[in-house]
Amino acid sequence: MSQRELRNKINISALVHDVSNAVVNESIVLKQMIDGEYGSNLQEIKTILISLWQTNNRVIQLIDMYRNHRSIDRFVGVNPSWIDEFDICDLLNNVYQEYLPLAKSSGLKLHSENCAEYKYGTKVNGDAIHIHRMISNLVKNALQYTKSGDVFLKLVNQGNDLALLIEDTGIGIKSEELANIFLPFYRTGASTNVNSSGSGLGLYIALMVASSHGLKLSVDSIVGKGTTFTVIFSYKKDKPYGLDDTMFIKIGQAHALSGRH
Repeated sequence: MSQRELRNKINISALVHDVSNAVVNESIVLKQMIDGEYGSNLQEIKTILISLWQTNNRVIQLIDMYRNHRSIDRFVGVNPSWIDEFDICDLLNNVYQEYLPLAKSSGLKLHSENCAEYKYGTKVNGDAIHIHRMISNLVKNALQYTKSGDVFLKLVNQGNDLALLIEDTGIGIKSEELANIFLPFYRTGASTNVNSSGSGLGLYIALMVASSHGLKLSVDSIVGKGTTFTVIFSYKKDKPYGLDDTMFIKIGQAHALSGRH
């Protein structure tokens, strides 16, 4: 398979992967709504309807981007035209609301924990669509590999840095597999022991988004006890977390080069 063919395969597979995740989540929510779990009138179900609407908008944007993309980095990493400043706490709450129904249907407890105060606030400069995509895939992975117990979304300060932690009480990852989990289409041996039909792209997508934003993504895991993924938003004096001007230049150059024929 040529490099171009591999890129095309990853692009379409990544699109199908994330659209499928969104559709599955929405199907679960709609079934719960039919069963009356969110209330019986518009006001009671308004919050979950807003979550569904936001999810649909993100899916539409991903599909539009795939139809118009010229670079694999732009599709699975960062889109320069989407870069803006946003509050990561708002985005985390959106992910929490989106995956709460899935956690409930799986008999799991999903928690979102924020601090009362942060040293330098929670503003991030970046592509919010892709940052959401990164976090969504990490949360989906945690829920998928947790048979019982809890999944936690935590936003904390580590020194001056802002750290996002996705922790679970799941089956864990063997040490010899940790080096491979971010490879495209790689699935751990544990996949055969859980109800998993994944494509092996979720963690790859998360890593590509993190790398494109200059974020540090790491993992710690103990078999039988759980896994923690940590995303570090490095501190920049007098600037929001995330992308800075230097990274803008690099992104622009990379996309210009990749667009040549």
